[in-house]
Amino acid sequence: MIIRSLSLVDWMKLTRQKATSLHEYVVGPEAWNCNMALRKAVAGQLLPLGGRWHHWIAVEDERLIGLVIARDRSSPRVWQVSHLLLSDAAVEELTPALFRQITGAAIHQRAEKLFMRLPEDSPIKHIALDDQFEPYQIERLYQRSESQDNLRSNSEDVQGLWRTKTKQDNWTIFQLYSAVVPATVRQAEGLSFAEWLQTRERKNGSREKVWEKDGLIRGWSRTRPWCNGILFEFLINPGDEMAILSLIKAVIRGNQQVHCLTQSYQTQIQIVLESEGFNPIAEHSLFLKRLLVRVTQTRL
Repeated sequence: MIIRSLSLVDWMKLTRQKATSLHEYVVGPEAWNCNMALRKAVAGQLLPLGGRWHHWIAVEDERLIGLVIARDRSSPRVWQVSHLLLSDAAVEELTPALFRQITGAAIHQRAEKLFMRLPEDSPIKHIALDDQFEPYQIERLYQRSESQDNLRSNSEDVQGLWRTKTKQDNWTIFQLYSAVVPATVRQAEGLSFAEWLQTRERKNGSREKVWEKDGLIRGWSRTRPWCNGILFEFLINPGDEMAILSLIKAVIRGNQQVHCLTQSYQTQIQIVLESEGFNPIAEHSLFLKRLLVRVTQTRL
């Protein structure tokens, strides 16, 4: 077995093999846009597109048996595994080798964190744990296929205003994040403002909004294309969860399929979604591998 950087010839082989011999083992923002996301991820290495992608393939007897792709988040110091395609027969042997490859490359480029999403029932979870990936959060994905016209909330029901996020809103959103998100999650995703900015996932075609009420920012949302519909994420001040419905109803048109990604600590958001006909369809485990520990020298 040989592991090497991806080439254009390898990519052509991969597109022919993918449907029959390789299967995706991670969940990532690049995977949420269906097949086009994988093509864009590979093109990001072969062509000068935005962001920095990192790709390696595994070859055995001139046959592709694996591919791993990672991308910087909002800083070169923070990487995320966005794709891990493997031949099912080679999972136990190949996964640790590809993890070592991507970890070594990340450390060489002075990255400090490596994130990864796995399905909650992933068959490679034990391999990730052995490779020092630490689980720190569970996500739940919801889906609603009905018309959005019968959602309870409309713009008159909820006081406040959703508007487009600006760069100047970052500090206030960080304050909301610090107040709402549990310490265990913040330790992974950023305790300081600088860490939080570096760890945020790239836009990838997404749009961000903030919800203002009484002159204060009390909510944040991100929407992005998701296959044939839209994916929402929210961060809301406790007690204001109904505001998410006013945004969903304003954004969605007709019978467009809606997905909402929630975190395990967002129980009130989950209750609101379930009361409006959203059904949980998947759970993901979020993992972090710490690559570099900063050491501060003590003055004597």
